[in-house]
Amino acid sequence: MQSRRVAWVWFPMLCFLFGAITPRTAAQGTSTPEERAQWVEITHKLESSPLDDSVNKQGESALKQVSDAHDIHVPLCPSLLSEFNGMKYSYSHQITRQYMLASTAFLIENPDKTSDLGAMNLAAVESVLKTYNAILQQKPEAKSKTLDDLLKKQSQGKLNDSIQKQCH
Repeated sequence: MQSRRVAWVWFPMLCFLFGAITPRTAAQGTSTPEERAQWVEITHKLESSPLDDSVNKQGESALKQVSDAHDIHVPLCPSLLSEFNGMKYSYSHQITRQYMLASTAFLIENPDKTSDLGAMNLAAVESVLKTYNAILQQKPEAKSKTLDDLLKKQSQGKLNDSIQKQCH
């Protein structure tokens, strides 16, 4: 049973990662400016409403669309992705999805910074922390040591340095 759960978590992640790296067929298409704007909007909605069923469905749809778009390449930090995905936390899927979508949103919102992976990862982790805080607003008992540690680093002004070390 546990291996099935792990497969359900890892399979979409691997599809997303390898999908961003491998060539696509023309049938899978190019994303439109409207789709990109929608992905950014949904990413920001998830920061404040990560437990809303409707917004969650939109988030899942956006993640699938991003992974299907052959013109989007999101170079995720393997260490962060693994850390978020490997958490023993009830909302680890929402957190991992937020990291991936927020990375994508950063690239869309900052086309001049596509090579600044440090800035992308910082923005994505800050989005994850907004999402985590929104979860805690509704479910104060839904604590995560990993995310609490990141919040502490953020409050101490050490988040950027920590991410830079972890991803380089």
